[in-house]
Amino acid sequence: MNVAMHAFDPTRPPPRRLVRLGVVFDGRTAVGALPSLARMCERAGIDIIWVADPVAGTALLGDADAWPLAAGLPGGLRTAAVGAMVDGRRDVSDLVALVEAQVKHWPVETRLELGIVGGAQADDANDAESLRRLRAGLWAVGIDIRLSAGVPASRHLATLLAVADDIVLSAWHTPDLETAADEARAAAVLAGRDPGSLGVAALVPVSVGRTDAEAAARAEMDPDFSRFGHPADIGIFGTLEECQDRVIALAHAGITDLRCVLPATPDIHDVIAQLTAMTIGTVDVLLPGSLRSPAPPPPEGWGGRPDQPPSRGVSAGSRRRR
Repeated sequence: MNVAMHAFDPTRPPPRRLVRLGVVFDGRTAVGALPSLARMCERAGIDIIWVADPVAGTALLGDADAWPLAAGLPGGLRTAAVGAMVDGRRDVSDLVALVEAQVKHWPVETRLELGIVGGAQADDANDAESLRRLRAGLWAVGIDIRLSAGVPASRHLATLLAVADDIVLSAWHTPDLETAADEARAAAVLAGRDPGSLGVAALVPVSVGRTDAEAAARAEMDPDFSRFGHPADIGIFGTLEECQDRVIALAHAGITDLRCVLPATPDIHDVIAQLTAMTIGTVDVLLPGSLRSPAPPPPEGWGGRPDQPPSRGVSAGSRRRR
C-alpha cells in the first residue's frame, strides 16, 4: 500500500555536520541532574537532548516518565532541541493527552520531538494505524512535532513509513546499520515514498577517549552500559579519529541523525565535549549507498607505515575505506 500524502519533516544534518548529533539520557541519569547536563550539552554544541523512558530502546534502570522530563527542559535552553523517546506500548490517546497538557507551558520557540521506540509496535501490523492516530491526535490540538519510530530489525520498516518522519535503528538490535539504512530507503521506494523524505537515525552506544584504553575504561566504568553491547562491536568506540571515521561511514550510508548513549562516568563532560568534534564535516559530497573513494596513495618514495587493517567495530559490509 502506498503511503498517505503527508508533508514529512525528516531530520537533516545541520551545516558543517556529518549528522545531527544527539545525546540520550535514560534511567541511569539522576532526574535532578538533567537540567545541568542538558545545558552542558548545549554549550558543547549538541543539537538535541533526548530523554528516554526506561524501556524505550534503552531498557535500563529507573522509572521516570520521559515525556514530562523532556517537556520541562526547553525553558533552560536556547539553541538545542529536546526529544522524548517513549515506550511504544503506551496508549496513544493517553500520550496525546499528556502532550496536550504540557504544551501550554512551553516557550513559543520550543523545538521538541517525539520518538516511539521499543515496545511492541515493530511486531504488530496495526502499529502504523496507531502512529497515524497519534499524529492526527496531536494535529487536532494544534501540535505538529517531528515524529520518529524505532524498529528492532529492518524488515519491519514498511509498517512505519506511512507516518514517521524518521525511522530509528538501534545498534543492539541492528548491528549492521549501514546495510539497514540502505534497506530503509529501498522500503520507502516500495511503499511509494520518496526516499529523500525519510530521515534515518542510529541509536548507538558511544565511548570516546584520547586513547583506546581511556575509551575502554569509560565503557567498563558503567556496569549498566554493557547491557547494550560493547560499543567497539556495535557502536562508536576509540579515539576521536577512530570515532570520526565511523561517523563518516554512517553518514556515507545515509544515516542523518545520531543518538548517542554514553557511559555514566564522572568525567561525562569530557566525553560530551569530544562528541561534537567527531561529527564535523560535510555531507555535500556523499551519495548514500555508494562506495567511498579510496584513500590517496602515499607520496612517491615514502617509507612510512604499511597499510593498516580496518579498525575494530566496523560492521560487515561497511563501506569504509580499505
